[in-house]
Amino acid sequence: MKKKKALPPKEKKPLSPIFKGIFLLFATIFLALSLVSYHDGIPSDNWLGLLGHVLAWGVNYLFGLSSFLLIPFLGWLSWSLLTKRDLTNLPQKFLFFSLTLLSTSVLLAMLAQASPSPASLFERWIYNDYYPRKASYNPEALRHYLGGVPLHHLYIDTTLNLRKFLGTLGTLFVFSSILLVSGTMLTELPVKTVWRKTKTLFNTLFATLKPKFKLRPLPALALGNRNKPFEKEDQKDDVPSLARENPLKRETQVKLPSPKPTPQPAPSSTVTPGEMITPPKQHSLEEYSRPPSSLLTAVNHPDKSALTSDLKKQAEVLEETFLSFGIEAKVGDIHCGPTITSFEVHPAVGVKVQKIKALENDIALNMQAKSIRIIAPIPGKAAVGIEIPNSHPQEVSFRDMLESYQASNKKFHIPLLLGKMVNGDDVWTDLTKMPHLIIAGATGSGKSVCINTIVMSIVLNARPDEIKLLMVDPKKVELTAYTHLPHMLAPVITEPGGARSALDWLVKEMERRYEIFRLMGIRNVHTFNTRKIDREFEESLDVEIPEKLPYLVGIIDELADLMMVSSADIETPIARIAQMARAVGIHMILATQRPSREVITGLIKANFPCRIAFKVSSRVNSQIIIDENGAEILLGNGDMLFLPPGTSTLLRAQGAFIRDEDISKTIHYICSQAPTRYLIPSFDNYRGEDLLEEEDETDKDPLYEGAKSLVFETGNASTTFLQRKLKLGYARAASLMDQLEKRGVIGPSMGAKPRKIYYPEEES
Repeated sequence: MKKKKALPPKEKKPLSPIFKGIFLLFATIFLALSLVSYHDGIPSDNWLGLLGHVLAWGVNYLFGLSSFLLIPFLGWLSWSLLTKRDLTNLPQKFLFFSLTLLSTSVLLAMLAQASPSPASLFERWIYNDYYPRKASYNPEALRHYLGGVPLHHLYIDTTLNLRKFLGTLGTLFVFSSILLVSGTMLTELPVKTVWRKTKTLFNTLFATLKPKFKLRPLPALALGNRNKPFEKEDQKDDVPSLARENPLKRETQVKLPSPKPTPQPAPSSTVTPGEMITPPKQHSLEEYSRPPSSLLTAVNHPDKSALTSDLKKQAEVLEETFLSFGIEAKVGDIHCGPTITSFEVHPAVGVKVQKIKALENDIALNMQAKSIRIIAPIPGKAAVGIEIPNSHPQEVSFRDMLESYQASNKKFHIPLLLGKMVNGDDVWTDLTKMPHLIIAGATGSGKSVCINTIVMSIVLNARPDEIKLLMVDPKKVELTAYTHLPHMLAPVITEPGGARSALDWLVKEMERRYEIFRLMGIRNVHTFNTRKIDREFEESLDVEIPEKLPYLVGIIDELADLMMVSSADIETPIARIAQMARAVGIHMILATQRPSREVITGLIKANFPCRIAFKVSSRVNSQIIIDENGAEILLGNGDMLFLPPGTSTLLRAQGAFIRDEDISKTIHYICSQAPTRYLIPSFDNYRGEDLLEEEDETDKDPLYEGAKSLVFETGNASTTFLQRKLKLGYARAASLMDQLEKRGVIGPSMGAKPRKIYYPEEES
């Protein structure tokens, strides 16, 4: 008979993790209630009776106040079991928790032994204020329980105690290090985060306590100065603002630009008209009146007070965004402008601004913004600026800016009304202080509108005998509307050859004015126009002295078109005017939609310190125009970065907008008061003999007359043609071409096109 095989013993199934988690959760709650309601020597007061009292007494006896660390650790363990998390590293967790518990108990024992004061503080705060029932304890007895009785004896009472073995400072250093390392490993926090948090904590503590311990000077009476009043105690000291106030405790304030009341323009002062620079006499401008602002269209200002709640919500989102990347920051003031809103962010002490700048794209994503701009830091403030586009941009009225300027006390020689900043302040400047300006921006960015506002700023505030304009418009559509203004020196120039002639004329006029100033001992045009006229002295000079000299403003709308045709012929006179013409009242404004290195050369850029950048196509273009990135992320439609005179800080502003019908009405109003009188009928056909005067015959090449006859006979004017026909080298043939051009025989170079030839019969 076969024996039955013995059945293998049944394996005991381990307890379910959920069951363990539930059991441990109830045990954690039981321990927490026992500790919270524990009172020494009063078992009946414990919420869980005698069992809870004994449990709390035992834990307090072993670890003191460190026993409260058991509650979060056991709670985490029960939660991990209930959620079936991976606990393969549980032994390491127990080890690090034990070290944390031990080091905390030792440090509390040291605190209790240092003085009864800490024990009394804990007794009042924890046992009376924190616990639901009040009880009185002996601070001396509490000192034994602050870190647990065993560790208290280990620290001070044993034969080879910690204080004797390591010393007080050594014990503090060793167990603080153990607490820091074990706590970091237990919570699995990144070391960088722990270091940053610790550093921020100590820096904030130091910044808070430093003003309290700063020595104050003795009062004035103690020094014997009884007659001197006491100084105010809120006088500024050398401590930075962050040391006086925690930046994270600032309140967010929304600052909306309040609508300014419509000011009444100041009455225009009567200016004695002087003689023009033109030889013939002009009609009198005694009765000339500046165009009123009523010619311009008024713009209704929407109420922005309803935006306050939306802006505060955006500030909260911004703070949460920083917090998600481990940066503690608080949003301070909020400035709502026409097209963008600027948030002043105050980071915690120890946060690097470069870390904030690196989050530009992430902040734009969380704020759902098309693009943002970060200013780190804001000049003069302990804050970082974050500019975010508005969902509903507003128009900046040129009429409002004009009325504000005319009602203000500021009076500029050549006023430029450009736009408004984020905080609502108007952007005004004087071209004579700049003294030249470059404007760059892609198509549709607002560059042409800015040029129109600049021209209108001048003609609406200056008389025709105070400022003269010289305009170059190769596109033939942007500036031609101003041709008949009495402020114009000549009709709008549309040909590259005319632009070269106009620049040469400006150089010659600059030299003429410098000669006048030299003879009269005058340094600038303002001093010349306000001088006391001495007729006898001025008539004795070799040159004719005009009564007044108007300011001359040259405006080139598209510099790239001219530089493509003949960069050398254009760059040299522009650079010379920019270097020298400020004192004699000649100023240049250049504009281009392609700010490349071939257009804005190093020579031009070095002499144009003031620039306006609208939206450009790339970072390279932004670097060329403003020497840094930022213009490529602008919004377009008038959003600009302005580099004002005398500073390297960029200002972001929204350009003012003026309508075409407003320009037409203003031009019609001005032309109805003063006739159009040009000094030069047309620079496009200008030959320039009257600027050359008479040159010495010794400077003329002996072959000049032969070359001139050859050009007239053949109708061909080129360097290679003269080389071939006259058997010359390239240098001498090129010199002959320069002399022919200088004397008006041929026109300037037009690239691949042949030069114009001015035949004798056309000279009349």
